[in-house]
Amino acid sequence: MTDENNVKPIGVRFKQPPGEATVMLEVVDKYSECNHRRFWTGSDFQSVTYHLREGETEVECGFCHTRLDPMFVLKIMATEETQWSRNRERYIEEMKRLSERSRTKCFHCGHMTEISRR
Repeated sequence: MTDENNVKPIGVRFKQPPGEATVMLEVVDKYSECNHRRFWTGSDFQSVTYHLREGETEVECGFCHTRLDPMFVLKIMATEETQWSRNRERYIEEMKRLSERSRTKCFHCGHMTEISRR
């Protein structure tokens, strides 16, 4: 007995692959629209302010006035606070290290000189 005689169709149709005209993913230019974090003022980037209204469950972007998920905003703020905290710790450690030094190498002559403590 051959395998061709034992095969029975199960009646399942396969999906057609997407055509060339359909776009599955589209890349959006990050500077053309608001990303709800920073916006370009023409000369530099500014942080977006968020509008909170008492009694509402959503947050509004101060730049494009889009209603945002509070967890999205909380994640942005937590990330920025973490970065600020790490930078502050590095600054304190660097200042402690520099305060323990009494001499440094001169950029001009290359000799070791006393650090001014004024």
